[in-house]
Amino acid sequence: MKKFVLVLLSLMTLGLCASGSPRQAAIIRACQVKDAPTNCEHMWAVIAHVRLPKQPVTTVVARPGCGSKFGGIDWGRTVADAILAEADRETLENLAMDVSGALQKRLVPQIARHIRGDAASSIENNFSKLTPKAWSPSSPGYDLALCAPVIAAVPADATVRGYRLQASDENRGEMDCTEGSIECALGHSRFGACSHAAPAITSMGGITLYTAVFVNWSTDWAREGRLIIFFELPAGRVPMSQN
Repeated sequence: MKKFVLVLLSLMTLGLCASGSPRQAAIIRACQVKDAPTNCEHMWAVIAHVRLPKQPVTTVVARPGCGSKFGGIDWGRTVADAILAEADRETLENLAMDVSGALQKRLVPQIARHIRGDAASSIENNFSKLTPKAWSPSSPGYDLALCAPVIAAVPADATVRGYRLQASDENRGEMDCTEGSIECALGHSRFGACSHAAPAITSMGGITLYTAVFVNWSTDWAREGRLIIFFELPAGRVPMSQN
């Protein structure tokens, strides 16, 4: 437990101190975000992200899916259970964290070791392994994309004021994405593998997670999906432990 707490504190401190580049920091003052929301001076922003490589196989459908195995994973509950197995409510009181980024960079093995099954396989494969599609004369072609959850943790008693979905690549830069499984302005990417794109909320045992699924099927560029959560804390509180 003590080692895990130190890991969390290190991650939160890095996020708060990396303010030289808001794009690279995990936790920043909301006013540092481009086109910040109204009354941002009272808010914080946690920026969760995940990076997907360019897809090696061209799809032949307009909106490729993520496959039944990925679609069957409740990422919010799975990750919340894993975090709660390592930390108590007091430890998590001020936790604001880019969970997906930490999982993808393998910074929190204490959390990852509690994740099993298809979710563990996705994390181990860095969310970038496609299951080969069996060929048949009636097959319309390859219909799967690369998919990954973008997961942000906010303090349980935070008041969330809004969120933003973004996608970026080295060619066209950073652009906002629209809800409703609509293709991002970058093209060949979207949020939401099913009929909804808005972040799902998981709140249990003193931790609150916001999760959105980023989908990329570009064969030209690697893409980063980003979820920004804007939130307020009670007076005198900041999103990191003071212990």
